[in-house]
Amino acid sequence: MGYNRKERLKIASKLGKQKNEKNRPTNNTISWRLKNLQHKTKKEEQTLQEHEELYQNRNNEQKEEEETMDIAETEVKTEEVQNYNQRKGYTLSVAVPGSILNNAQGPELKTYLAGQIARTCAVFCVDEVVIFDETARMTDNQIEAYYSGAWVGMENINSKNVECNFHIARILEYLECPQYLRKYLFPMQRPLNFSGVLNPLDGMHHLRADNLTIPYREGIVLDKPVKDPTRVLCDVGLDKDLELEADYPIPPKTRITVKMTEKKTPKRYFGSLSSPKAIMKDLGIYWGYSVRLAKSLSEAMNNYDIVIGTSERGVPIREANIPPVKNQRVLIVFGGLQGLESALDADEEINETDPSKVFPIYVNSLPGQGSRIIRTEEAIPITLSLIKDRFENI
Repeated sequence: MGYNRKERLKIASKLGKQKNEKNRPTNNTISWRLKNLQHKTKKEEQTLQEHEELYQNRNNEQKEEEETMDIAETEVKTEEVQNYNQRKGYTLSVAVPGSILNNAQGPELKTYLAGQIARTCAVFCVDEVVIFDETARMTDNQIEAYYSGAWVGMENINSKNVECNFHIARILEYLECPQYLRKYLFPMQRPLNFSGVLNPLDGMHHLRADNLTIPYREGIVLDKPVKDPTRVLCDVGLDKDLELEADYPIPPKTRITVKMTEKKTPKRYFGSLSSPKAIMKDLGIYWGYSVRLAKSLSEAMNNYDIVIGTSERGVPIREANIPPVKNQRVLIVFGGLQGLESALDADEEINETDPSKVFPIYVNSLPGQGSRIIRTEEAIPITLSLIKDRFENI
C-alpha cells in the first residue's frame, strides 16, 4: 500500500519545492510513514464503501425477484394457436429395405440418400418408417445392440453384412429429432459424419427458441434434482427448463412430448406429458415419424390393417381396389434394387415367391415409365402423392 521511489520524488517535488530553489528536493522534510498511513487508510475506506454498495445492490435484486415470484400466472402463448389441417384419419406407415444404401457411391451419397427418404416421409406426413432387412440375416442381438447404444456403425457398409439397415435408421432418427435435443441423443458417431450434407426436415415439431405459439414441444429429461419427487426437469429448447409433472419415474435422457401449461416463473416453465396422437387430435399438427427395425419382410408387415405392395408389375393405382382407410393402419411396402421378389425369396416365413399373391393390393405407381428402373427414393414420393389422393377420394 506504500509509495514507490518515483511517487515519493513526485510528492517531494510538490511539497518541498521553494520558489527560488534550483536544487533537487530531498526526503528530509517529509514524514513518509505518515503519508503511507494516510494512503492506506484512504484505500481501506474506498474498499469498504464499494463492498457496502455491492451488498446493497444484491439485496435490492433479491427483493425484486421475490416480488416477481408473487405475480399471478402468466400465459406462455404469445399469439393465438393456429389450427392446422394435417389430419389424415388413418395411420400411414412406409416400409423400405435398408439395402438401398448399397447402391449409393461413397458415404456422402449414402447419407444424402437417407436424407431424401426422411424429407419425403416428413412432407407426406408419414407416421412410421419401417426399415427391413431384405436378406433376412439381421438378428435380435444386433437390434438390441442398436437400441442399447452399443452399436456405433464402425463396420463398413457392404452387401455381405446388414449394416446398411442400421445406418439408414440412425440418419432417419437424427433428422426427425429437433436440433436442440441432438446433443443429448446423438453423440459423435460414424453414420453421422456427413450429416452436414442433409437438408433439414423443418417439421412442425422443430420449434424455434422464441416460438411459443404452439403449446406443445419435444423435450428430454435432465438429471437435475427437484424437491418434489413426482416432478422432473426437462430441456424443451427454451431459455428456461420446464418442470414436468409425472405419475411415474422417468429416467434421464428420455425423450418426451410435453404440453406447456399457462403457468411460468422467472426460473422455469411448467407442463405435462402428451403424445403426437394427442397433438394431432387437438390441433391437427403432424408431429414427426417414428423409426422401427424389422429383421425380415414378414416381420415388417405385422400388425397392419391394410398392406400395399409396390412394383412395376402391379396394377395402376387408379385401377386398384383399395378399401376405405378411415381409422385403419396402412402400410406401403417398397422394394430395393432387386424388387420385392428378393425379399420374398430370403424370408423363410413366406412360402410364396410371387408378390401379387402375398400383397392383396399390389400397385404400379407409374405405368409407362420412361426409364427401365425407378429408384426407391423416386418411387416413394410418386407413390405417396398418388395413393394419398386415392385415400381421400374413397
